[in-house]
Amino acid sequence: MKVIDNNPYRILGVKANASLSDRKQQANLIAQYLKIGQSAKLDFDITPPLSPLTRTKELIELQGSRIHSTEDKILHSLFWFVEANGIDKIALKHLTGSKDTDRALSDFEKGCRGFAVSPDSFSAILNHSTLQIIAYRQHKDLRKLKDSIAHKFSIVSDSKSLGQLKELVASDGMNTSVQRILKLAMPKLKELLTELVPSENSDSLMLDIFKSNTVIYPGLRNEVIDAKVSRIDRLVADTEVEREKALKGNYTSSMLKDVPVLGELLLNEVKAPLKEIKDFLGKSDPVFTDALQKIYNEINYCGILPFNKMINKLNDTEGKGNEKIRANADISAILNLFTNAKETLVDISIPIKDTLLQNLKGIGGFGSVDNCDFCQSGRPASLKLKVKMHKFTSGTQYTYFKDGGLDVPCCSSCSGGFSGKKVISFIIALIVYGGIAIATSGILVGIDLFFTRFSIVKWWFAFMKKQINLNEVGKHPQNSILLNKRYKFGMP
Repeated sequence: MKVIDNNPYRILGVKANASLSDRKQQANLIAQYLKIGQSAKLDFDITPPLSPLTRTKELIELQGSRIHSTEDKILHSLFWFVEANGIDKIALKHLTGSKDTDRALSDFEKGCRGFAVSPDSFSAILNHSTLQIIAYRQHKDLRKLKDSIAHKFSIVSDSKSLGQLKELVASDGMNTSVQRILKLAMPKLKELLTELVPSENSDSLMLDIFKSNTVIYPGLRNEVIDAKVSRIDRLVADTEVEREKALKGNYTSSMLKDVPVLGELLLNEVKAPLKEIKDFLGKSDPVFTDALQKIYNEINYCGILPFNKMINKLNDTEGKGNEKIRANADISAILNLFTNAKETLVDISIPIKDTLLQNLKGIGGFGSVDNCDFCQSGRPASLKLKVKMHKFTSGTQYTYFKDGGLDVPCCSSCSGGFSGKKVISFIIALIVYGGIAIATSGILVGIDLFFTRFSIVKWWFAFMKKQINLNEVGKHPQNSILLNKRYKFGMP
């Protein structure tokens, strides 16, 4: 409560409308007592209820510069006491003499005349509110504190009553304005609220206090909202910097966890300012939706960029290296991040939302890759094996799988194995056929050429391919079902 405890008028031990000569006389009195090592007894020290104050020669000399300008005098008088009429005099006597805070509050309240600011009531309202703020440390009544501050600032948010206060405490000073005084007083008030009520958000308290003040509230609301937006912008920018650091260099599987975590942290940190902006403006206000767009743009980057880096690595890697990358690709953190975003934006429309949903669907499809059913080793079926199959429907009519055959998912190891067996079956068939042709002095080739139009060689190569390769391919559950439905390998 520095604005009151260390108020220059309190340090000098005078009321805020004391004349310059009275202030100087009081400063000299304090200095004389200090010379003999004693403290002067000052009526407006207000101890108690205020805590004792240690005065020094340097401290006293400093106060003249603190209450030099018109704005200085009005600002510090706002958080102190003035004496403008008989009611003020009586109440202040109870406060400074008998230290009867309750009686002083009661007397001031009589002069407040229902807390409607007027030439007769403004001084009592100022005094009552200052004493009520001081008394908060004892009564801890937040509503009384809020009301007292609202009453106090109603004086300086009206040019007429501000002029009356100026005439009381700085009659010989230059004119000032409501906006100049508020610019100086509002930071002091925020500091005061932070000291008195540290458990409450000072911005929210001030908005609640001034919700009925048509002069203060609009500007305060904009200032508070701008501060919230600036905080969100800083958090988004900080996340972007950390994301770029985490994605720097070659791909590692840890990127799939570390970068989405940055997005989750961002969502947690912006939750409070986002809620306040929404409460102030509503969820359809452009300020709120623009803030959401910035946040979820970054959330999208925290999910899609590490995923894309992994895909690029997959495309540049073949064989078992490719398979290892897939096996270590835990994309659950990305899916969780995008799922949280989807749930948060369920009833909100912003441009990035469609992109997030599409990315969630696409990445989810990658995450649903089955394991290989050929080897059943737990390796992901990351490749497609083209298997030609056909089935006669009637007579010479048949059906078959287009585009080169049926796509059968398999792992890279099995795909390589089938390719090898295909080559082996061809080599064995060629060696056996060639051996028989040599053993029969070419008779087999002649018969095959002139009588069967190479049907023997075609049958033989197909037979060997089936025995060595296709019998294994047929063990896949997908192919097995088709074979039971009278499909055959190859084309007729």
